[in-house]
Amino acid sequence: MKNKDKKNSSGLTLVEVLLSIIILSIGVSTLMLATNRCLTVIKRAQNRDIAQNLIRQINTDHPIVKIDLDEKIENGDFEKFENFFWEREILFADLENTPGLFLINLTISWLEKGKNSSETISYYIYAPEAESVSRKIN
Repeated sequence: MKNKDKKNSSGLTLVEVLLSIIILSIGVSTLMLATNRCLTVIKRAQNRDIAQNLIRQINTDHPIVKIDLDEKIENGDFEKFENFFWEREILFADLENTPGLFLINLTISWLEKGKNSSETISYYIYAPEAESVSRKIN
């Protein structure tokens, strides 16, 4: 009798093995989903970092000359970053009360998983000496 009890109590049953495999597979699939989400967030952060650096590059490669300021839209792309594009919009901020105050909207756009994403920075430049200001006032 002792041999019969020993035989039944040692080892795992098929149900226990299947249950442990199911629990393990759920845990692994959850980790894989979390890793995929983490990689997506990292890629998005890298693209935003690239966009911030490209904004600085635009202001160095295509500086704004105060005397030539006028309402216009400029745009272009980048040699090293094929999916990134830029657009700079220059507007009169308040011609009646503050002639010479310009609003600059600089936008970097890129494709991210088939969707358009962008980073925009807006700032003001005061240039009362701009030729366009004297034309508008007179």
